[in-house]
Amino acid sequence: MKPTRPSRAERRAAAAAQQSSVPATQVAAGPSVADPANPRHPRRGIYRKLHTESRHRRGFHLFVLVALTAFFGTASLPAYATTGEASVAGAARTALAVQTLTGGDATAQVVSRDGLGIAESPQALDSTTNTAVSPTVQALAVQLMGAVAAGRLVGSTPNHIPEIANLAEGKVVPGCGVDYRVLQAISVALDNFSQVGVSDINRKCTGQIEGAGTDSAHYADGGGHAVDFFLLNGSALTGGDAKSLQLIRLLDPLVPKGSGLGQAECRGSISVQNFAPFDDTCNHVHIDFLKSQGATLRYG
Repeated sequence: MKPTRPSRAERRAAAAAQQSSVPATQVAAGPSVADPANPRHPRRGIYRKLHTESRHRRGFHLFVLVALTAFFGTASLPAYATTGEASVAGAARTALAVQTLTGGDATAQVVSRDGLGIAESPQALDSTTNTAVSPTVQALAVQLMGAVAAGRLVGSTPNHIPEIANLAEGKVVPGCGVDYRVLQAISVALDNFSQVGVSDINRKCTGQIEGAGTDSAHYADGGGHAVDFFLLNGSALTGGDAKSLQLIRLLDPLVPKGSGLGQAECRGSISVQNFAPFDDTCNHVHIDFLKSQGATLRYG
């Protein structure tokens, strides 16, 4: 008998069934690409690409945010907020370097310190009677307050250091000014001694009536035209001891002619060219500028 040949329709059905079947080895190998959990799934690949790009964008945005924060944070700092030297001192020195002041028809006085020069009238330097603190006075007061902060410049009781602090802040306190030459004398002492102690400056500010009373250079003409040194390098001064004599010899060539010098009876005779000595108590060194013939010390 001749075998029956499958019809054309039957052959097509059998071929379709064979193509749709999946071998067991392929089923055990892992999920089909038709499975969304399969990394090879088309949608899965798109998600991975988008997720990677999103992370890159977030990283870039974070970098930009940090950079902008640093920029604006730095821009918002005050000009004197810098490292290195005392910032306020740096600002004061900058002001000192760029300003030139004159007063009326008075002859300008050239003041030089730390490599900076400025031309100011002698009247502008007088913080004992002026209504404003000159840049030169303020700059030197700032330097002295740096020495106070370092423990190198100390006061006594009553304490006259606040009179210097007012000038460092640019504040005028009536009756509490300090002669610029007094500030300079203290600066010279600090240049030569590791520690300096001052017991008196402006007695009008503290209400002290002592010694020469209201005629004292500490009190007269607005006060603050004298300074009493009571301590140098930890040693109390008598006006005749070795450190007292060292300070006198340092200042004598620098002070204007006619500057007052106390403690004449507390030491033997010494030769001075600019100081005018007089008697005073032997527990300090008194320097005053009430009758001096110059507006500043000669140093720089």
